Amino acid sequence: MTAPPSIQPFSPPSLPRWFLDQQYSPQITQLETGDLIIPVTIRGGFLAPTIQELIAVANPLQFVLQLKRPALSTLALGKGNEIWGWSLEEVDSLEVTCSQLGLAYSALYWRQRLEQSRQQAALIGRISRLLNSTLNPNEIVGRIVAELGHGLNCDRSILVDLRQERVNVLATWDHPERSLLPLQQSQSHQNCWQDVIEMFLQGGASYLEVSLNEPNPDSIQVWLRDIGAHGVLLVPLFIQDDFFGAVALLSYQHPRTYLLDELQTVRHAADQAAIALTNAQHYQSLWHRKEILRLQNNSLRMEIMRDELTQLLNRRALEQELEQLSSSTAWTIQPPFSIIVCDIDHFKRINDTYGHLAGDEVLQTLAQRLQNQLRHETPAYRYGGEEFVIILTETYLEKAAEVAERLRQLIRSHPVQSKAGSIQFTASFGTAQQDPRGDRSAWDVLQRADAALYEAKRRGRDRVESLDLP
Repeated sequence: MTAPPSIQPFSPPSLPRWFLDQQYSPQITQLETGDLIIPVTIRGGFLAPTIQELIAVANPLQFVLQLKRPALSTLALGKGNEIWGWSLEEVDSLEVTCSQLGLAYSALYWRQRLEQSRQQAALIGRISRLLNSTLNPNEIVGRIVAELGHGLNCDRSILVDLRQERVNVLATWDHPERSLLPLQQSQSHQNCWQDVIEMFLQGGASYLEVSLNEPNPDSIQVWLRDIGAHGVLLVPLFIQDDFFGAVALLSYQHPRTYLLDELQTVRHAADQAAIALTNAQHYQSLWHRKEILRLQNNSLRMEIMRDELTQLLNRRALEQELEQLSSSTAWTIQPPFSIIVCDIDHFKRINDTYGHLAGDEVLQTLAQRLQNQLRHETPAYRYGGEEFVIILTETYLEKAAEVAERLRQLIRSHPVQSKAGSIQFTASFGTAQQDPRGDRSAWDVLQRADAALYEAKRRGRDRVESLDLP
């Protein structure tokens, strides 16, 4: 038992005359070959519509049914009441069948159009919500291009800036099931876009559909050939009445013709992309001004927080750090910290002997040595006069005492070479560790470190004293 023949698509090299006649006046016709031609119109039947219907519907023909039988006569409907070789019952049955076929086709067609409209409305909704999102405007532009390409199921969608000599592709989306080569900058020069730009600027086109079916390709068709595409839909992009570029939907498998509502969707998406680009320009301008203000504020803040002579952080910066360390959350959950207080021994004698300028050099040299010996993230503060403070985070008392001892030995073993001569000097150190049980704030730790410094001074100077936990 052989299987019934399947229905195969048929693509004629050219359209026959009778088919063209059916487009303008659809009616049952019998050809000289005996074939019966039954048109199916959008009204679901095969009778010719009225003049008013023809005016309302430019081309009512949906498709035609061609039934082959041996050529027995050249009769056609209108020359007699019968069609040769077909009974009246057969013609009536075919009429009913074609009417039902037309209705079924119309139902499927409008169902498909309704689904397309629903999808396009959802696409426009997603694009509109992007403009109200918290995304960076540059990200929004990329998302709009991606939504457009995915929603209209094209092979590649791009947004191109055509304002400069070299075309700049701002955003690209590729169909995930296509293996497309990336666009090269050499393939995107303004020369190949010049005719398109002029048409858009002159207002002669709201969109352009270009395919590789012309015998003499123009520049944009040459570009399509170079990138391996078969067709493109181009929609212009204007930002505040100034031409910016275009949204391009590329077809790589075969040329594609877009429906009117699809063109309207692309037009709407292009307008939304223009809004996003405008926001991006404003965002960039605001960000730049904000960054300048931030740098100015930081610079001003650092000027306020730094000691002019030693370039270390000053007492005001130290007070802010102590306040931060004393906050309720940091005070209870942070690892213990330690504070080192350093004071130059007999600094008044240095000023009296070598002069205040030499004393300033001693302060500057000590500040450099302190900062060079500490970790990058560990700042030193000039607390006042010849007194300095170091805060060691996540450091216990024993380790803090070791750091202080290393600094003391460095200061003692390296005299300062000033303009007044070599100056030998020493420094005393006091250290204390945070104790959340006894200390109420970081100020208490500083006071205990200062008390340890006083003890080092009392016991002869040039030494490190640590105040144990109370």
